[in-house]
Amino acid sequence: MNINIGSIQLPINAATKTFAILAKRGAGKSYTAAVMAEEFAHANIPFVVFDPIDVWWGLRVAADGKSKGLPVVVFGIEHADIPLDRDMGRRIAQAIVKENISCVISTFGMPKTAQRHLIAEFADELLNINDTPRHVFIEEAHEFVPQRVMGAMAKTFAAVEALVVMGRNRGIGVTLINQRAATLNKDVLTQVDTLLAFRNVAPQDRKALKEWVEAHSAEGDFDQFMKSLPSLPTGEGWIWSPEFMGVFERIQIRKRETFHPDREKLGSKFEVPTLEQADIQSFIRRFRTAPAKTSDEPEVAAKSPTTVPDSQAIIALRNEYERRLMEKDAEIRRLTAIVSTVRTALGDTENVSVMANTVPPSAVQLWRSKIGNGLAGKIFDLLASNPTREFTKQQIAFAVGASPNAGHTANEFAKLTKTKLMVRDGSLYRLNPNL
Repeated sequence: MNINIGSIQLPINAATKTFAILAKRGAGKSYTAAVMAEEFAHANIPFVVFDPIDVWWGLRVAADGKSKGLPVVVFGIEHADIPLDRDMGRRIAQAIVKENISCVISTFGMPKTAQRHLIAEFADELLNINDTPRHVFIEEAHEFVPQRVMGAMAKTFAAVEALVVMGRNRGIGVTLINQRAATLNKDVLTQVDTLLAFRNVAPQDRKALKEWVEAHSAEGDFDQFMKSLPSLPTGEGWIWSPEFMGVFERIQIRKRETFHPDREKLGSKFEVPTLEQADIQSFIRRFRTAPAKTSDEPEVAAKSPTTVPDSQAIIALRNEYERRLMEKDAEIRRLTAIVSTVRTALGDTENVSVMANTVPPSAVQLWRSKIGNGLAGKIFDLLASNPTREFTKQQIAFAVGASPNAGHTANEFAKLTKTKLMVRDGSLYRLNPNL
């Protein structure tokens, strides 16, 4: 089964891959993402949309603006089934995973600090509990993973970055939707498997797009690609997927099956159709009547909604998250080793896909004694305890309690790579397996 978005079809496992859809306003980026969501719905793959612009409620209505659309629950301020507040992130994640349902989280009308708190809590919870293929669309992605990460933004950035980088391990795919490539964080953008680019006239984006191409060693005519962007008709664009699909071609997006609420074309007289649908009303009733969980989330209950965590609190939260993730990874490696041993004993080694760590403990101990207990030692400890994992610079810095942009951090990274204790692949770092 494939995902039909128009002149090209995506493999069904696109649901757990990462995409970036880039285009100027009105060129078709949200339209394209909605077509993808329609296809996921047809394939019974649930999805989530973070919608700060309040247009995705149109999925609930057919293209004619009158008939029934998709069974999607809408959380929001306007056009919503369930009123939304800033502290509902974890509860929404728990509910949609439990009932395997698709939803739109329309944050239009909420302060930006509240939107960022909501998506950070949601993304963190979803990454921990998701157990089935699911796709997350994030509109205005630069609001959550900006090029410059400062102050209270760090928690939101870390949560969304983790969803993009590590979500596939939990069956989660992500599509970042944005007008500008230059305003998105480059370390996050280069993690994206597939680029969908539509009409864009900003010359500043050329450098950001070129970095993506170089990070993926993508084959294609970059100059032809860039020259065509300013004049592309609405709904036409390029797909560049060097690793996932191995394609670079110009595409045409099919027409939507659901309603596209373009207020500029509809005019002020348009009335929003009723969103009521019988097949999701039972979920809405259960969500409204169920008490909010607090016992399992003490960090949420303990905070005032208006409290912004300081930098030390952010680092502590990130360290706790990484610690839990490492514990899970260690347990997975232990169980995988047991399975491998049993299969080897039975003479069945064909399907053993996880290789044992080839770095001798003696080599790790030798190098650890030479590095010392400074920042380089902390980074080495993180990599040595997770020898099969790759990390971004931001993830490593947050995990060891350092600033990713500090000069001292850069020096320690350079020291570890120069001594070949740490190897780099694009924007990812890992322990050198040949110590």
